[in-house]
Amino acid sequence: MAEDAEPVTEGHGSEDHLPGPSFWPAMLAVGVAMSLVGTITKYEVLIIGLIIVVVALGGWIRSASREYHRLS
Repeated sequence: MAEDAEPVTEGHGSEDHLPGPSFWPAMLAVGVAMSLVGTITKYEVLIIGLIIVVVALGGWIRSASREYHRLS
């Protein structure tokens, strides 16, 4: 290590933030799984899976956006 290198320190007052628990990732995983199964089995299962994917992705983005604006 170079002698003139400054030590790495975190800024004053900086805190790590972890998002709260959410069911949206699990719902998205179910939708993706249904969509994949629907490509093999029935067209209706594919459509239902895609609807779940869109709803779950929208809900996850909306909740993350609300949390971001609350922290700002």
